[in-house]
Amino acid sequence: MSASVEIACPRDSEAFTRVYAPTPRELPTATRCTHCGDEHPLLHASLTPEGGLRACVSCGHPELYTLKEFPRKLGITVVVVAAVLAPFTYYVSLFVAAALDAALYAFAPDMVMCYVCHAAHRKFARDPRHPRFDREIDERLKFGTRAVMGKPMRPGGTAGAPEPEH
Repeated sequence: MSASVEIACPRDSEAFTRVYAPTPRELPTATRCTHCGDEHPLLHASLTPEGGLRACVSCGHPELYTLKEFPRKLGITVVVVAAVLAPFTYYVSLFVAAALDAALYAFAPDMVMCYVCHAAHRKFARDPRHPRFDREIDERLKFGTRAVMGKPMRPGGTAGAPEPEH
């Protein structure tokens, strides 16, 4: 199990630096951005003793969400090819595409994302579990008091939080 953290460059949000380690506890204490050269600390206090995430390793914010690392381009390609072939296959290709898409999704690994800095955490321990993306948390963090929706932050962030109700 090789843990990794993908961190956005503070100067250019399109550039990312990925840091690898055999286990989460073996991540370095800092990494140098491959784009701008700035040193970026990695916060080991965000890790549980088992190697799970209490907070983001990059920025320390406690609100994280779980996302499937699904190959979106491949999924879209499968659906487009199935749609083009549909008239010639009596639309059976659409059912095959749906089954293939479902299989890809089922076997895709999870990654944990930070709402604030969008760092991607891969292959960390599953406990504590973070819920899937919640628009209300995202709205609160983006717009603050101007947010139309937005629930207050749970004590301890999203670690062990229930799934959103929508």
